Amino acid sequence: MIGTLAILPVRIRRRFALLPLRSKLGLLVVGSTLLASLLLFVVVTVMEYQTSRQRVEERGQALAQVLAQNTRAALAFADAAAAQRVLEALGQVAEVRWAVLGDARGVVVAHYLAPGEPMPDAVHMLALQAGITDAARAHAVATVELDGAPLGRLLLCIDATPTFSATALRALLVLLGATLIGGLAAAAAIAGQDGVVRPIVALADVMRTVSHTHAYATRVSTDRDDEVGQLYAGFNRLLEELEVREAMLKKQQQRLFTLAHVDAVTGLSNRHHFRLLLDEALAAVDTRGFAVLCLDLDRFKTVNDALGHDVGDRLLSCVGERLRALARAGDPVARLGGDEFAVVLRDVGSADEARAFAERVLAALCQPVDIDGLTVPMGVSVGIALAPADGRLPDQLLKNADLALYASKAGGRGRASFYSPHMSTGVVRRLQLERALRNAIALRQLSVVFQPQLDLDEGRVVGFEALVRWRHPDLGQVSPAEFIAVAEDAGLINEIGEWVLVQSCRIAAQWSRPLSVAVNLSAVQVMTQDLPALVERALRQSGLPAARLEVEITESVLLNETEATLAQLHGLNRLGVRIALDDFGTGYSSMAYLRRFPFDKLKIDRCFVQALNRDPQARVIVRAIIDMATGLRMATLAEGVETPDELEALRAEGCTLVQGYLVAPPLPVEQVEPFLARHAASGVADLGV
Repeated sequence: MIGTLAILPVRIRRRFALLPLRSKLGLLVVGSTLLASLLLFVVVTVMEYQTSRQRVEERGQALAQVLAQNTRAALAFADAAAAQRVLEALGQVAEVRWAVLGDARGVVVAHYLAPGEPMPDAVHMLALQAGITDAARAHAVATVELDGAPLGRLLLCIDATPTFSATALRALLVLLGATLIGGLAAAAAIAGQDGVVRPIVALADVMRTVSHTHAYATRVSTDRDDEVGQLYAGFNRLLEELEVREAMLKKQQQRLFTLAHVDAVTGLSNRHHFRLLLDEALAAVDTRGFAVLCLDLDRFKTVNDALGHDVGDRLLSCVGERLRALARAGDPVARLGGDEFAVVLRDVGSADEARAFAERVLAALCQPVDIDGLTVPMGVSVGIALAPADGRLPDQLLKNADLALYASKAGGRGRASFYSPHMSTGVVRRLQLERALRNAIALRQLSVVFQPQLDLDEGRVVGFEALVRWRHPDLGQVSPAEFIAVAEDAGLINEIGEWVLVQSCRIAAQWSRPLSVAVNLSAVQVMTQDLPALVERALRQSGLPAARLEVEITESVLLNETEATLAQLHGLNRLGVRIALDDFGTGYSSMAYLRRFPFDKLKIDRCFVQALNRDPQARVIVRAIIDMATGLRMATLAEGVETPDELEALRAEGCTLVQGYLVAPPLPVEQVEPFLARHAASGVADLGV
């Protein structure tokens, strides 16, 4: 301050020299205090601005990374609707103004705009980089990647005005405090320099400490009631406001952490967090082996489509609760996405320990779940990979556990499988089938063949069963036993089943004779589709009379007997369509549902037919089925008849209809009419009976 006086004009310095010492001290104290307060204000303001800027940028970038993670699957599968739903969730984050998700070519896949926010132009978006581009907005940029390959780019705009406004408010409050300090210092210099300067210096020290440490819970105290006391009170109020804002900021940060690491439906770890936990486990894998279990709910999509997403979410939540109850303390449990879960089983000394845990999981998750009085069936398949034997990298372990999971599903579901290197070929085959099957209808690779059904009493063909076939240009002829299971798992069975129904009705309507056509319906179709409406539409479009159509269902449809299932079958019955129960006696046979459901025909499985002449018990079973069907006024049809002896045995037992290679193999459309002409000329005699 003395050095500052030296630069003043000589006249002012002379006048200052003439002032009393008290005035000189007062001016020096006031000048020094004001200068110190101004410097403190500048430092606090700059630091608060830098801190606020950093927080805005970090918050934006963290949110962008979370969104990039959550939209990766949608972008990989070109699912714009799923990506849009993820971005629409930003409506709950008030400071987000807009977000745009583009693919690798720069095409916008999905976007979110806050109310009143215009869509940013494409040139502006392409030039954006992460950071604060102007005084009011911060932009975050995240690359959406899959296995290191960029899928697209996510742009996010956050309104920084509230944060910077709060910073400005704090700066103004600091400026106000500095001004008050200067005024009080002047008064204190007159009344007593020491009594004023000391508390102000102490307060300045506290301000500097708070500015550096952000310890906003700090409070200053004094027993003075004068201006110094008021200054202390104002400073405390400032600290209270900063403390509240700091708490709000920490809460938002915790919320961002939750979004980044916790699955919203189940409360379990998400895929990102699970991978971090897997990294931790692998860091100690040489001393502590562990197992990774990947779990997939069987036919969850069917339940979700049939009962609604609310029930599906509650089912997922129940799965999470059961897994948490089974897992030991410290064993990470996660939902990886969709209906896929994962568990890290720590400190596993042998495969037997992992197998025992997997069996407990199967037992717990194969129990039905009661949701609002509705019994929802549940099943699960499990794949297991052991570390370090099956991998030392997170992605490798998860991939191998997934391969084991696919093997479990291919092996019939409801089971657990350990990874082994030879699994890769089978899984690749299954994935090839799934990808190819998605385009099979559009590429006209599917076809319908027709196997004749013979009336034994009249010796004539009375109908055909429609069977779907798939010939792929590279994979060749694919067995229905193989691709139907893939279609059910991939959610394609409804589309394929509807196509077969429509084609069968159209073709049968063009036959020269009014023969019936039998079409198989899967359990998934019965549970998820409006069958009466679907069948009525197919009949109307083809012109086929309802009496000529027969639908076949298996006993598995009746395993989870519901009013909805009964209503579906009665609806078909009211249309005049006949209903046959396929493969009777091989699954969940119950005499009770034969009375409750409107069946017109029972189909005897080929396993009984083939054993007729060599197993007396099989003959007894066939006789019992035929007698029961006769008593219930149902027709009986034996499948897989291949020899004259089998045909004669069935005739002796009173079977109504037969079907099999003895009569004819499944025929392409163009061979149906020639077959009918030949059969009309030869009849049953041509079968060797």
